[in-house]
Amino acid sequence: MTSASNRRSIVRAALLAAVLVSNIAVASPAVCDMRLSVELTPDVPNPLDSGFLSSLLSNQASYRLTLHGWRPGSVIVIELTGFGPDSRCQDVVEAMRRDGRVLSIHVDQEPS
Repeated sequence: MTSASNRRSIVRAALLAAVLVSNIAVASPAVCDMRLSVELTPDVPNPLDSGFLSSLLSNQASYRLTLHGWRPGSVIVIELTGFGPDSRCQDVVEAMRRDGRVLSIHVDQEPS
């Protein structure tokens, strides 16, 4: 037989576990959201094409590029969004920098 104090300890442990599980369930995942200016090589036929934008992400299916504008000199302004910590977001930007069609990437600002 369990004593009353043992039962209270078991109930407290169960309540604590329930609180911890509920906190984990409602915790929001880290979100990547960056505004980038990307200077492209002049031979890119149509950088405004959505297929081109998705190709810059290679195999990063959990990330998305949204076009926000075009500047003179083959520069596009895009927003990079997706789930993951900042380090993962930076890894995506670094992979884009290695793309042969990209001359440079500048992080303009973090959208609000």
